[in-house]
Amino acid sequence: MNWNQNYTYDGTLAGLLTLYARLLAEPAEVERISAVVADQQSLFTAEISIAADQAVAEEFWQRLTKRLSDNSLKLLRRCLLADHPRQELLIYHFLLLEGEQGRRIDGMLAHPWVAPVWKLAQQVAREAHRYLGFVRFQQLQGGLYYAAIRPDHRILLLIGPHFAERFSDQQWIIHDQRHGEGILYDAEKKEWLLLPMELHEQPEITPHEAQFQQLWRSYFSTLAIPERTNLKLQQGKVPLKSRGFLTEFS
Repeated sequence: MNWNQNYTYDGTLAGLLTLYARLLAEPAEVERISAVVADQQSLFTAEISIAADQAVAEEFWQRLTKRLSDNSLKLLRRCLLADHPRQELLIYHFLLLEGEQGRRIDGMLAHPWVAPVWKLAQQVAREAHRYLGFVRFQQLQGGLYYAAIRPDHRILLLIGPHFAERFSDQQWIIHDQRHGEGILYDAEKKEWLLLPMELHEQPEITPHEAQFQQLWRSYFSTLAIPERTNLKLQQGKVPLKSRGFLTEFS
């Protein structure tokens, strides 16, 4: 009898890379890889927990970066930032195939173990690109600029360099409220960090910021032509899930 196995890890990148290092050394039939234990386990499925090992994770990642092509490495990086219920298993299958095919995998986009990874990576990249136009900073008391977003995927690492270059002379935070993390940019050191972040109360904006937001809403409303309103087109360009953080829609 073939026993399918479920694997769990601690939810960290180091934990996931450690798991891949162990699995790829002795490939197994895997039914599920998850950061949490399943609520209901199958009678014929074993649950195996892999503890994170930073040294193993770093060594494994170094091997991957040397072995993978630039294109495959880009796909992998984006998929690691995805928020998808099966992303760990999709990546495992991709790495299994890469171990067999090497860089030939770049030309195998129709393969059932490559196509889902490519599709998921594209989704992450598109969302990151779209959010470059959906981030709205507010000036808080003390001079810090704060922006909140709720993306489907963990895109902060992809959009951070853009805003660090564009607003290099300001102290700012971009807060991903969905995933509980944020980018904190230090204008003096010219560097930014990705940190765990939770919001316990609404930040207090400056009077000047409140006035500016009201002027922007008035301008946005006045500019619109009621007879030419196209709500379907608006929703396609600016999804409803993003509007709660956009000054012109709030």
